[in-house]
Order: sequence, then C-alpha cells, then structure tokens
Amino acid sequence: MQVKFNFKLAALAAVVIALLVVPALGQNQAEYGAYYKEFKAKMAKELQLSPDQEKGMAAVGEKFAAERKEIIAGMRKADADLEAALKASKPDEAKIKGLVNEVTSGQDKLFASFKNERDEKLACLTTVQQGNYLMVIKEWRQEMMARHEVKPGEKK
Repeated sequence: MQVKFNFKLAALAAVVIALLVVPALGQNQAEYGAYYKEFKAKMAKELQLSPDQEKGMAAVGEKFAAERKEIIAGMRKADADLEAALKASKPDEAKIKGLVNEVTSGQDKLFASFKNERDEKLACLTTVQQGNYLMVIKEWRQEMMARHEVKPGEKK
C-alpha cells in the first residue's frame, strides 16, 4: 500500500510541478491561456459534455484555481523564509522545524486541492465520461511532460 501511495504522490507531484512551471518556461500568459482554452474545448468535445456539464466543470476549475493561487503564495513565502533561515550563520533549529512544517503543509494542501478538483469534476460526469476524462488528462499530462522535458546538462 505504501509503495502504491508513494507512486501516486510522485505522479501528482510531477503534475503539480508541470502546472507550476509551464508559465515560467517561456510561454507568456496569452499563449498559455489560448492553449488551455483549446484544450478545454477539445476535452468538452471528446467527452460530449452538455452545456450544464461544461459550466459545472468550469466552475469547479475556477474554484480550485483561486484556492491554489492562495496556497502557492503561502508556499512561496514559506520557501523564501526557510531558505533565509537555512542561510543564517547559526540556523535556528526550532524556527527551521516550524518552516519545514509550513512548507510540507502547503504541499499537502496543494496536493489535496488537485485531488479534490479531480473528484468534483468526476462528480459532474457520467461513468463513461469519467473514464474518458481520466484518459484525456493522462494524455495531456504526458504531452506537458514531454514538451518541457529537460535533458541532463540542459537548462530551460
């Protein structure tokens, strides 16, 4: 069970990292926005979503995007604070322990946000649509990872 969980956690971490770094890899927001809009339209067509299902999926996506924006802001602050604390001439172990807890808590919240979004989106779909949704997301994730693959010795 633990090995299975760790694999899922690693896969989720890869998705999270891909989602966080995509804009930072040279794509401007307009390009990414256009790509994402195209992806959502393609997904709606492939899943044969009704207008109500499209609205429901969009609402869920917006809800969790706003939540993640706050989580990520907190994580960035905690990361910066931890980095500064570690660079101190005499690192304060108690302070570092608290910051480590903040960072890991932020990661846990971020992972939970993606899981909860997936679960709420699946609840908007029929069983067959759920299966197709998971396959569409898998293909998109593979495409994103291949698009932004960094080879050894290469910098992006």
